[in-house]
Amino acid sequence: MNFHLVLEGKPARQEQKFITLTKYVQKYPQGWKKRLELAGLLYETGNWQQAVAEYRQVLERQPQLLNVRLYLGKILQFMGLETEAVEVYEKALFGSDNAGTQNHINGLIAVCRGESQQAIIAFNLATNLEPDKVVHWLALAQVHQQIENPFGVLSALKQVLSINPDDVVALIYSYDALIAVGDIAAARGQLSRVTALAGDDFRVLQRQIDRHLQMRLVSGKEGKQTKKMITSLLLQAPHGAEAHKSLAYYHIFRGDRAQGVQVLAEFTAEHPHHPYGWYYYGRCLFDTGEYQKAAQMMGKAYRLYPDDCEIYRALCEILPVANSPLAPLLGGEGNVVEEMLRRFPERWSVWVTAGRVLVECFKEIEGGCSVSEQGTKLQPQLADAWFSHGRVLALAGKHREAVEVLEKGWELLPDGGYIQSVPAAVWLGESYGVLRDVGASKWWEAAGEGCRELREFNPAMADYWLGRALVGLGDKLGAIGAYEGALSQELLYPARGEVEKILKGLKGKGRKGLGG
Repeated sequence: MNFHLVLEGKPARQEQKFITLTKYVQKYPQGWKKRLELAGLLYETGNWQQAVAEYRQVLERQPQLLNVRLYLGKILQFMGLETEAVEVYEKALFGSDNAGTQNHINGLIAVCRGESQQAIIAFNLATNLEPDKVVHWLALAQVHQQIENPFGVLSALKQVLSINPDDVVALIYSYDALIAVGDIAAARGQLSRVTALAGDDFRVLQRQIDRHLQMRLVSGKEGKQTKKMITSLLLQAPHGAEAHKSLAYYHIFRGDRAQGVQVLAEFTAEHPHHPYGWYYYGRCLFDTGEYQKAAQMMGKAYRLYPDDCEIYRALCEILPVANSPLAPLLGGEGNVVEEMLRRFPERWSVWVTAGRVLVECFKEIEGGCSVSEQGTKLQPQLADAWFSHGRVLALAGKHREAVEVLEKGWELLPDGGYIQSVPAAVWLGESYGVLRDVGASKWWEAAGEGCRELREFNPAMADYWLGRALVGLGDKLGAIGAYEGALSQELLYPARGEVEKILKGLKGKGRKGLGG
């Protein structure tokens, strides 16, 4: 896996420092202070295997250095060597007599073992003992993030920001969590704040670019600003898949799909062992309508790194649409759906995704709905969990149950939660329509209202949902205009394919009506 590390110094200066430290360590092999410096530099520059070797040598000479053990454990954890990391953390545990630190280390051990609830208990104990130590709160937030609990993330990060209002990491991840709960106004505020503090930080740039691309700011003065940010990102991380993904979608949203896809084709050719290169390439192909090829690329990502939740979810989304030779991965013994549930049982979205696959692909209506419902039990306060489950119920033809679940999600929405509220309103309108309930029009109108606000965030999707709402209200001309607006803003597949098909039908009906 490629990790992006935010470096403090310039690469040329660091290279010179590396040469100097290496020569010193070779000349004085029994010394440990310069070796520790060298290990830190190797860690910063991503040479983790070498860093591990140097840290181990430092510990041979100075076994009492607790921080060194924690650094070593963290690197082993990043490298996916959890068993080795646990051994290192257990030795660190015996080397500490501070109760807060001991609980923190117990939390790290639990994370390595996949015991999220135990980790949360341990980090909570650490925060109770040492409430002013940011490191405990950040570790707690990270565990909540891994199990898709945005409320837990926000609660922990609130404490970090009360200690240090300018903590860049806390601001970045609170932005992500606010998006997840649907609080768009607060999320925008966090992004503006962290941009003012650290606008050139890789992680901040990435989120700014994502927002610019969603808003289709790819031409004119704003387009130049987007391109400038992407160029900066590429300079910081020339071998990073994220930066190349941003460049690809910049071209796609400018109307040049072939060039966008080519960016990621070239990246995967140069970095064939980078799973996220294949993941983004597969996503890009799917978004541009090349479903079968998308399935092949996502299959490569899965084979390279079968430990990533996003790759599993993408396979579940792409394979049914692609009608691919890889489709058997979804069914049979040891299929990816079962694997995904076994590996990530604490993530609500995994259960909803699995339920949808069971309902849509295998027509396992009762089983699929039961699996999907588990998502709402894991995150009962999260509107999106209820909306996603409601959608599965509607796809299963259980429209009466669907409206109850969707309305439950609606009650949990914060003010201005229009990213989730617009599709939910459309689904409510559709389900009420199937039930021939007069309440359908209320929800179509609510969707139309929400689209005005959604337009500021993602204008293409706003027009797509507006088209669906206007069809529900019987406004065919309005729907045609909205759908054409969505296509003109490079709406992505599979929604694009759906819209093209609907437009043919709407225009055909219009012509027949005029002829009659």
